[in-house]
Amino acid sequence: MAESSTQSKTKRHKLPPKNDAELDRISDLPDSLLCLILSFLPTKEAIATSILSNRWKLLWTLVPKLDLDTETIDPSVTFEHIVSKVLSLQQIASLRNFRLRFLFRSSSFVNHSYLHTWLLIAASRNVEELNLEIYFDWEALKWKPQKLPRSFLSCKSLVVLKLRGDIHIDFATDSSLSFQFPNLKILHLLYLFNLRECFSMLLSSCPVLEELSYEGDLDMICGFIYKIFVPTLKRLNITLRESEFYKLEINAPALEYFNFEGDLGDIKIHEKLDNLVEANVDIRTLESEFWRYYRHEKYCHKDRIFQLLAELNNVKFLSFLFHGAECVRFGHIDPLSYRNLVQLEFKVNDCNWHVLQDLLQNAPNLEILDVTKSYDCLEHDLGWKDPPDDLDDLSSHLKSLCYRGFEGLESEVGFLKYILKHARVLKKVTIQVSGGESKESVLEKLSLFPRRSTMCLFTVG
Repeated sequence: MAESSTQSKTKRHKLPPKNDAELDRISDLPDSLLCLILSFLPTKEAIATSILSNRWKLLWTLVPKLDLDTETIDPSVTFEHIVSKVLSLQQIASLRNFRLRFLFRSSSFVNHSYLHTWLLIAASRNVEELNLEIYFDWEALKWKPQKLPRSFLSCKSLVVLKLRGDIHIDFATDSSLSFQFPNLKILHLLYLFNLRECFSMLLSSCPVLEELSYEGDLDMICGFIYKIFVPTLKRLNITLRESEFYKLEINAPALEYFNFEGDLGDIKIHEKLDNLVEANVDIRTLESEFWRYYRHEKYCHKDRIFQLLAELNNVKFLSFLFHGAECVRFGHIDPLSYRNLVQLEFKVNDCNWHVLQDLLQNAPNLEILDVTKSYDCLEHDLGWKDPPDDLDDLSSHLKSLCYRGFEGLESEVGFLKYILKHARVLKKVTIQVSGGESKESVLEKLSLFPRRSTMCLFTVG
């Protein structure tokens, strides 16, 4: 009886044999769906599917996307040969996305005409998005920034253009150069070679541009003026490193998102930013030897810092970080109301507690406050000082407070005491401890502070 039961179980677990056609259901999907699946793969992996069966052999040639990178290509075959071969085998009239990233090494054979050919082929196929990255290593024997073909600079099908690395738009030797990008909405210019001669002209050729990202270093000559006058611009990302003596003029009344990181030059915003939703400002002021020896109010950038803050007073979400910007101890925020501000992220150090206080006094609707302790500016401890008047508006709106890097210093304790004493709708306080104090002792201290809110939850980590 037991044997019969065992045989019965064995029979139940047996599966009927299936032929290959039944197992390969994915190949029965339409070409459009299979091409969509392949479009999520790098081109190298998409091509590899051609060995699966005759059904897959040429499917990759119908994918309207190319993603080619020297880091993923077999070095025994030249990258130029592979890109040219792939482009010649493609069977599409329209190329939606073309990403090309390659590094010229010292041993590489560099034929600069290849790039022109590839870009012109992409333009002839009405490419919509181009992501081009070119790099030479430090040992390259024939370092030469790659020029974009003149005719490609009038590619009317482009919606997204991202350029990065050793790429040169040679306006200096060809003053008749012109740009036409009537459909371009997203433009990224990252560490390009000597872009300043044609920067403003390039932007003026993009009548519907909505997003601009610019990153650069050592490309800012003293006194040079960058102008970003784009009425349709909604998102602006600027990163400038090792570049202090420049002027940046912005006229973008439709701007909704503004991100700045780097050394603070002279930034002027011409139109009021009534539509501004989010601003992230991370100032890394270059401290030259001259500045270190002659620290004085007139040499500092405090006017620039507070002027920029004033320009952002309509923002809803603000992140403002300082790195070594000691000169802020000389200035104060203009008495402007940040009436729309609901979330503030602030990096506090010994020199800028008063800046945080100014912001809190002028942000009556602030709900979320995130403060991070910094170790910049250790020579002058201005400390937290309770405002002369209670922050009544703040106390009726602030719901969440996070403080990172708590060490139990007098300024930190004074700040936390003040907030807990006045914030009557505060629901959550998160403290991240740094230094010798244990989490338990910090939590015990906090529990002894007077609290206005009866529903506040403490978290110490």
